[in-house]
Amino acid sequence: MKKIFLRVMKMSFKIAYLSEKNLVFGGQNEEKDPRLGLKYFGPYRFPTESKALDKIKIGIIGNKDTIEKSKEIIALIQKRIDSLEPNKWLYPPYPGMSKDTKFNCSIELSNSWQETILISEIERILKIVDINKRIGSAVELYLSKIKNILEEDNVPDVILCCLPKDIEEFCGISERTRGAKIPKRTKLQKQIEDFKKKNQKFLTEWSIIPTVKKEKAPRGFDFRNALKGRVMSLKSAKPIQILRESTMDEILNYRRNKRSKRQDPASFVWNFSTALFYKANGKPWRLAKLREDTCYVGISFYRDKLSYNKDIQTSMAQVFTHTGEGFVLRGTEVYRDEKLGEPHLTEEQAEKLLSDAIKRYIKKSGRNPIRVVIHKKTLFTEAEKKGFSKAIGEFKKDFVTISKRNLGIRFMRSGSYPVLRGTLIKLSDNEYLLFTSGYIPRIRTYPGHRIPKPLLITHIGDSEIKDICDEILGLTKLNWNTTAFSTYFPITLAFADRVGQILSELEKGSPLQNHYRFYM
Repeated sequence: MKKIFLRVMKMSFKIAYLSEKNLVFGGQNEEKDPRLGLKYFGPYRFPTESKALDKIKIGIIGNKDTIEKSKEIIALIQKRIDSLEPNKWLYPPYPGMSKDTKFNCSIELSNSWQETILISEIERILKIVDINKRIGSAVELYLSKIKNILEEDNVPDVILCCLPKDIEEFCGISERTRGAKIPKRTKLQKQIEDFKKKNQKFLTEWSIIPTVKKEKAPRGFDFRNALKGRVMSLKSAKPIQILRESTMDEILNYRRNKRSKRQDPASFVWNFSTALFYKANGKPWRLAKLREDTCYVGISFYRDKLSYNKDIQTSMAQVFTHTGEGFVLRGTEVYRDEKLGEPHLTEEQAEKLLSDAIKRYIKKSGRNPIRVVIHKKTLFTEAEKKGFSKAIGEFKKDFVTISKRNLGIRFMRSGSYPVLRGTLIKLSDNEYLLFTSGYIPRIRTYPGHRIPKPLLITHIGDSEIKDICDEILGLTKLNWNTTAFSTYFPITLAFADRVGQILSELEKGSPLQNHYRFYM
């Protein structure tokens, strides 16, 4: 680790460069770039696996047109595709997913895994005026088709849910669904709130639970999140992949549409095929030299879309082993701190959530951790530190706050390119700036569009800051929803918003799939 000193405006900064982390692929070969690793070595195989994933069985749901187009897309990912971008380091050609390439994996389709959405079914949904009921009805339609596929004796690994343009427009994110994500109070909820303001007593205070007739009409705030959430409650649930007709048209007609703002076909199939592989329970790659004795936990919060009270949020934990295996745990409701404007856990809630996370880690890894690392986007309160410490016990612990608040300090580098990814700058004994984006020597460029901003790292714990930030850099390379070189946040926090959005569509007590592939 190289060390230099920089003096600016009478301030001294201690700066270090953390080298890029390697990923492990097939044959235990290592490479820094996910795409190059898959191209030359193929996906990783765990030593405990008796057989590597060599076939992906795909189910398809859609209308006549989208089913035909999705089959063209599936045929496309089995072929070699040259990149249309000039920088071949950043955009390497796609080798194709087949038994003849390093992927060593074929794709299987079957008529028994195919469900057609009828014109009449789409027309019925489009006639629904209420936005939330329309989205909810569309979710119910796809859910019924998924159930039909899962009733087969032989079921697919992944189900493609293809969205015709009418469903996209009337149930997806568009002008026609504006306002759908804003929860509205029911008449009963308004009455209860008025009674509470008048200090009215309720029967629940005497453990008397009245029966309330619930609205039967299906409702949804976001089609994608609601469908992914509802699928998890099905028996023998399988991950789904949503594919929009507009996306398929862009990719299939890319060369004829020079104004396209989407990614080129090679970039699309890189990401699409890798996501399918992971959702089919394959392991595209793992991080080299990530400590095997450490339990990594990301703590975050989400607001329940089924509740109109913005001051109440729900906690969740994302647990990761050294192999990169991820699991999701739903916590309890918490109130937003009025002074800080942020949600925080009580001591009891913190202890319970982390205890459950550690149990999940032990069950999956088959061993007790020696060390527990907690990532959070907000500072740890004293109550949270006490609760987490109780759950950790005698293990080593590290409390790490990772936020975008970089204090407005800008760092420049001589030459045409910005600061190197991996640059670490010490501000105080427990505060550091870490560049997880920036110029990347391996791909000969900076892949961003704006000046890279560092993350503010605040650390309290037993480990050295170099080890903490090395791990953060490594964990930015474990998002299997993309084959990009890295992400801005580590995987412990990078996907938190999306996971929270899916959980926010679920009723309390609804069945929950823990594995990460259901949330991608």
